Amino acid sequence: MDIRAATIEARDFVEANELFQARGWTDGLPIVPPGEELVEKMLSGIQRDPNEIVAAIAPRNSEATVADIAINAVMAGCLPEYLPIVVAAVEAVADPAFNLLAIQTTTHCCAPLIVINGPVRECLGLNSGTNCFGQGSRANATIGRALRLILINIGGGIPGLTDKATGGHPGKFTYCVAENEEASPWEPMHVAMGFSAQQSTVTIFAAEGPNNVSEHQSNDPEVILTWCADALSKLGSNNLFAGGQVFVALSAEHARVVGNAGWSRTQARDYIFKRAGRPLRDLFFHSAIARQTVDSYRPYLAGKPDDTWVSVAERPEDIFLIVAGGEGRHSVVICGWGGHMGNQVVTRVLPDYVNVCHIGT
Repeated sequence: MDIRAATIEARDFVEANELFQARGWTDGLPIVPPGEELVEKMLSGIQRDPNEIVAAIAPRNSEATVADIAINAVMAGCLPEYLPIVVAAVEAVADPAFNLLAIQTTTHCCAPLIVINGPVRECLGLNSGTNCFGQGSRANATIGRALRLILINIGGGIPGLTDKATGGHPGKFTYCVAENEEASPWEPMHVAMGFSAQQSTVTIFAAEGPNNVSEHQSNDPEVILTWCADALSKLGSNNLFAGGQVFVALSAEHARVVGNAGWSRTQARDYIFKRAGRPLRDLFFHSAIARQTVDSYRPYLAGKPDDTWVSVAERPEDIFLIVAGGEGRHSVVICGWGGHMGNQVVTRVLPDYVNVCHIGT
């Protein structure tokens, strides 16, 4: 690959950043100028041809090569060993089931949330514990940021032009977390999805911002899970009107309470599913427009009595239950973009050479 063919001259870090900012090639934060040596070093983290086309990225539908992805990973501050995860995330968002065109152009606030499972979490230092949705971890921060830069620079997701998010949320800078498998009383999420514990996976979810669930007193699983279900059932969420998928990230302490009571992951998930919703009347508030919206996305509710229960998800399997976070009785629930609007969670398995953490050795 001839990286020099795409080289732009800049005298120093400051000039490079001013140039990238002026041309709209950043997320608004300073970037690492992707010099030839840094890009070559980044490419050493993956065993794929730099010129291989990984995917076409909507809405521009430009083709992203491995080298293109590496350039954006450098800009985001990634280490070479993170590159396979970034490539897998690109493959996942480009899957038709994810409906990237809609996610990149919607007025909704959603952003791709990356959830990482398996052995790769530990060897790359991904944060799954205290403040895992926040700052402090280079791996979490730069992997999520690399995907966003790719969505901007290759996909053309430009705020105000193609990205029409009314408000957005901070996860549109970076949104990446690992499951705290060690603190979980259950098998990891990817094992529950049918993958092996030895595999490492990258799961992508079109997610709203995290919503904190604070419960400090009870050792009754029903209390903790009911509060999580209620937090998912907010009026105005896309999930109430259009169904779809949601994430529940129990903190280590809340998960321990539920697990110590003998509840399985399936029991906990099913309990949330049965309680995360509202009666149909709550969605209408005597609004004909609201009724038309519900009938459009969930036609099977047309003509149903006002006390008909409307779940935020269509099936228990659409509740993705993970353990994430450290000690403290604060869990997190995350609503999505909406299943009947054409979006599904997508998972990609990392190659074996990544799973055994031999990157760069």
